[in-house]
Amino acid sequence: MVMHTPSATLLRSKRLRASLHWFMHSVVYFMATLAALALFYILLVLAESGWYAVTGHSVSVWAMALAALLASLFFSPMVHGLQRFIDALFYRKRINTLQAIRELGAGDLARLPEESIEASLLQHMADIFQRQPILLDENGRMFSYPLGSPDPQRGDDVYEIVLPMEYHQTNAVLYLGPRRDGWMADAQEMENIKSIVRFAGMSLEHARLTRQQVAAARLDSLVRVTAQLHSHDLKNRLHDLSFLAHHMDSGKLDEEDIRRMTDAIRKVVGRMQSVMERMADPNAPIHPQLKACDVQQLLQQLVGDHLWPEGIKVEQRLDASGLAMIDAALFESVMNNLFDNAVQAMDKQGLLQLSLSIDDSWLRIAVCDHGYGMEPAFVEHQLFRLFVSSKTHGLGIGLYLSQRMIAALGGELRAESEGKGKGSTFIIRLPLWQDVRNDE
Repeated sequence: MVMHTPSATLLRSKRLRASLHWFMHSVVYFMATLAALALFYILLVLAESGWYAVTGHSVSVWAMALAALLASLFFSPMVHGLQRFIDALFYRKRINTLQAIRELGAGDLARLPEESIEASLLQHMADIFQRQPILLDENGRMFSYPLGSPDPQRGDDVYEIVLPMEYHQTNAVLYLGPRRDGWMADAQEMENIKSIVRFAGMSLEHARLTRQQVAAARLDSLVRVTAQLHSHDLKNRLHDLSFLAHHMDSGKLDEEDIRRMTDAIRKVVGRMQSVMERMADPNAPIHPQLKACDVQQLLQQLVGDHLWPEGIKVEQRLDASGLAMIDAALFESVMNNLFDNAVQAMDKQGLLQLSLSIDDSWLRIAVCDHGYGMEPAFVEHQLFRLFVSSKTHGLGIGLYLSQRMIAALGGELRAESEGKGKGSTFIIRLPLWQDVRNDE
């Protein structure tokens, strides 16, 4: 702790004012003691007069002595109460350390706007210490309360106390102006100030680190979302649009080809809109519009409409036909997500197998790839959880939503994999509405 050295004239003035304060303080304390004695004497006289008026007999000397002895038990508390009352009105306000810790809590500071943390801290410290102005110098970076307080480096002689404020390897210095009531700091006050300044330094550091962690978490979330969109859904859709635009611009298409390309573009745009809706709120309620659909025919259409990379071969084993009550748009979204995952797992090269079969009263749809594969424990416990993904840049929303959509259709979605490098199989089971098996 370093005490700032004011000019000799200012120091003499402060000492004279402090001495006058102490003298007046002692006089008032003495007057408070005399007032307490007078009050007790008046009470005893009133008690004796009341007793005489009621009984017609004077109070004995022994009774008066006993009453005085009993009253003396309350004399000291009354005197101290009067002194505290006088101190609260006219004299030094002692620092409340517990209140200071509550007001300088890091949690409260961390909730403030970033530009307000230092200003709020200094304002609280000024109120706690009853001192103003107050300035924090962090290696040339200045914060003050009130704003525009004098710079001690320019020789402005307004600060009474200078304290080091070390935190996060920063050699900061805190400058405190004189007390508002004019009292000089005594030893007890200096100890309290030093303790609170140390706590304030830790609180400021904690609040700043909390801010940095929140900012880092937000940036990480943004990066993950951007990476997911870039590496998966939107990137694939943009690739599809680029592919379609290239063929439309080739000049080799007739009107029928152009019409098909235009329809394909509309479908791709619809898929992009679906992706953005999924990202907006993964937990939004799902309200399917159920309608009887021929699942075999719908799967054939989805495979035909999907824009597959050149290195992907699709093998269809649609050996059964059956109707199911489904929402075709939701079902299409799920299948496109499974197709995209399979293509990505095989690095856009390999065999994708799609099968449809009937298992008792259920339609069983399987999408099998020969890509990266997953550990069985991961498949069982984590795969379909929100924000969990087996992919390096995956966000973990697609499969979570797909499982919710299939559940909304009354079915179930699960996955199987024997381990890394052994591919994966995703299985959808939907309740069979009407059995129209082929007569073979």
